[in-house]
Amino acid sequence: MNEDVSTNKEQAVSPRGWDALEIKLKSRGLSCAEIQEAHKSFNEGIELLTRMFLSCYDAEKKTLV
Repeated sequence: MNEDVSTNKEQAVSPRGWDALEIKLKSRGLSCAEIQEAHKSFNEGIELLTRMFLSCYDAEKKTLV
């Protein structure tokens, strides 16, 4: 069992979310200003999705009760 734990620690962690997107944008040669605008848009999208999820979750929770 100890061997499984040590191999998990040694595995490389690939970037996710904004970090992964930023790497792709930089590799395509976008300017710093374009990347900053993309980051702002990304965050706004995440906030919108969060609000949508919470409103659906609240509505679903009320119908279950």
